[in-house]
Amino acid sequence: MEIKGIDVSSYQGKPDWAKVAKAGYKFAILRIHQKTGVDGSFEYNYKGCKSNGILIGGYKYSYALTSAQAIDEAEDVIAALNGRGLDFPVFYDLEWSNQRKLGKQAIENIAVTFLTRIKKAGYKVGIYCNLDWYNNVLSDTLKKYDCWIARYPASDNGSIQERLRPSVGVGWQYSSKGKVPGINGSVDMNVFYKDYRDSVQKGETAVSKTKLQEFTELGDYYASNGGYLEKKSNAYLDDFKKNAGYNNYTKFARDVNSWGQPGCQGQAWCAEFQFWKLVKVIGITNALKIMGGGFYNCQSVKNWSKKQGTWHNAPKLGALPIFRNGSHIGDVQSFNGARIYTNEGNTSSAPGVVANGGAVRNKSYSINDPAIDGYVWIDWESYEDTATWKKTGTRIATVNDLYVRETPNGYVMGSIDKDTVVDIDGKVSGKWTHVKVSGIGIGWIWTGYLAKEGGPASATITGKQDKTQVLFKGNVTATVLNVRTWAGTEYPNIKKYPKLNQGNEVEVMNFTQKDKNGSKWYYIRIAGKYYGFVSAKYIKKQ
Repeated sequence: MEIKGIDVSSYQGKPDWAKVAKAGYKFAILRIHQKTGVDGSFEYNYKGCKSNGILIGGYKYSYALTSAQAIDEAEDVIAALNGRGLDFPVFYDLEWSNQRKLGKQAIENIAVTFLTRIKKAGYKVGIYCNLDWYNNVLSDTLKKYDCWIARYPASDNGSIQERLRPSVGVGWQYSSKGKVPGINGSVDMNVFYKDYRDSVQKGETAVSKTKLQEFTELGDYYASNGGYLEKKSNAYLDDFKKNAGYNNYTKFARDVNSWGQPGCQGQAWCAEFQFWKLVKVIGITNALKIMGGGFYNCQSVKNWSKKQGTWHNAPKLGALPIFRNGSHIGDVQSFNGARIYTNEGNTSSAPGVVANGGAVRNKSYSINDPAIDGYVWIDWESYEDTATWKKTGTRIATVNDLYVRETPNGYVMGSIDKDTVVDIDGKVSGKWTHVKVSGIGIGWIWTGYLAKEGGPASATITGKQDKTQVLFKGNVTATVLNVRTWAGTEYPNIKKYPKLNQGNEVEVMNFTQKDKNGSKWYYIRIAGKYYGFVSAKYIKKQ
């Protein structure tokens, strides 16, 4: 089997992808990110390939000289992809002469770090290099990955020269001087011998990381390059630097709100940053058990921890130190007999506790600093995966805006659009299917909106919930009614309006959920601005 395709970047401008497809080219490997940012043509190229049935892969030219820089490159690629699916892998382009000077082992460490992070985001991975690099620079470990090999003659004229076909690799870049209808100028020409739509990547050496390591690395990423800066408005929330200000607008608050938590945009965000990281690594259910529902006042996190028996006076790796009588919070990345080293949101590079500094930073304190109240300990070992994901097949989404949930009918982790391909492992729970989704992770999708490729499809989701829509106004019938962060008595009360009294009026929103016992819970709005969940049996419709 041999598949004909091309690879492109902003150097090719804006191709006419309809003409490229008509000429018989089946795939395109797009440059996703360059040294200065997202490739200028990536968005255009992705949409053009998608709308014309051209299979899509991606690549990132590496300038990393350390594993930490490789993590930054991986996060740049993941951010640019923004959860969108790929047919072919993300290839790590290894050809920089400055990297070659580092030696095989250092290059292996850099590449494995990048590839492992990309795999964790749900994408297939591979390595691009020329034949010289493959033979003389790549370690045996790196050769186990799918390798895309460049080899073409000095007298390159765009045609295949069989005498140069490499005996290794899953693909061959045979020319940089190709001519393709719909593209002005020269373009790289390729053939691949592997159809990734129906295959699972094999022979890769994965570097397993603990949940604590993932948590630490996530904090490091947002503290890198001067740290993520809070915004003066809702604009550019995902950008590290743009729209910087002191109004406490952040991507973390936006995401926390989207998970059904009380509104916290525009509020002090040191605690919600830690909560956001916990959700990303161990899920929202576990994050709520650790921190409770208080994201405005770190004192509430401290009080919750004392109630749970997780409050301690000594540091621990991955613990959450709370400062100055509950005014600020971070997490412990490391410590010794003299100092603790932390990762914090809503702080600055200035020494000491900065409760409203406007950025993510890594900091350090004397272990005996009187500003440290104590530590919320986290049992990280209990959150380690007990089984590895084993793919048994794929399914395709048949509708737009399809929710991926943490548990059946549980928290919404994200959404996907029609024609998105997801992996399955054969597990089902009632009418829910266990899935793995690129850019989102492992969760559950309603089975009725998944099909085998080529199966029946519906255009819209019937009766899709919209938590911004008011269903009706109701009154509380219980003497006292707890308002909780999610559907179930095991979840903490919200910080604002934690209880309601008989006769209180509430708005019932279009986001009804069921608890673990199958009982109905309403998502309500109080006083027009506070949100939480209450048992439906204690609300009477007006």
